[in-house]
Amino acid sequence: MEYTIIRRYKFNGLEDNVSIQKTAKTLKEAITYTTALKTLETNKAVEFNILINIEDAFKYVNEPLILDKEVA
Repeated sequence: MEYTIIRRYKFNGLEDNVSIQKTAKTLKEAITYTTALKTLETNKAVEFNILINIEDAFKYVNEPLILDKEVA
C-alpha cells in the first residue's frame, strides 16, 4: 500500500492549498516523514496529513487476519 503525505495550508475563509510532500511504502515511513515535516514547519496554519487510496484500504481491510501466536 502506498501512503501520500500532503501539506495543507489553511486560508481564512478560502479553500485550503494542498500539495504532495512525499510518498511512502509503509505506514511507519509515512509517520516518520510526517513527524519530521511537522517538526520543521513553524507556520500554525499548516498541517500535514497521511492519505491512502480507498481501494488500497479496502484490500487491506478485506485481507484475512492470521494469528500466529496464541493469546492467553
